[in-house]
Amino acid sequence: MIVGVGIDILGVARIEAIVRRGSRVTARFAQRILCNSELSYFGKVMAAQEEAAQAKYLATRWCLKEAVYKAAYPRQVLRWRDVNISKTGPKPAMDVRWRAELATVQAHISLSHDGGMLAGLVVLEQK
Repeated sequence: MIVGVGIDILGVARIEAIVRRGSRVTARFAQRILCNSELSYFGKVMAAQEEAAQAKYLATRWCLKEAVYKAAYPRQVLRWRDVNISKTGPKPAMDVRWRAELATVQAHISLSHDGGMLAGLVVLEQK
């Protein structure tokens, strides 16, 4: 049974503008939206990358986290750090700190990008 659907569309230029403001601003933004494992990866790997790669990493997480927030609401109000986005294969994966009511939910996620825009889609399925 589908319990929620969320979609978010993001202009990557919004995140690029944050990254261009400098490493202190970027670090503050990253601390706000990334969970501990994402933040660790960003600090170790992404901080040494060019601004475009940093913006892409942050924008991807922002977009998918917004989409899962919309899919879970009002059953659960998620915080940025409740959601971990990773990419171990061809598609992104999501790990969420669900409340008991949603503990058996499976999240199906998809991300698409074109022309400076990202679209994230999350479908929550109750088993």
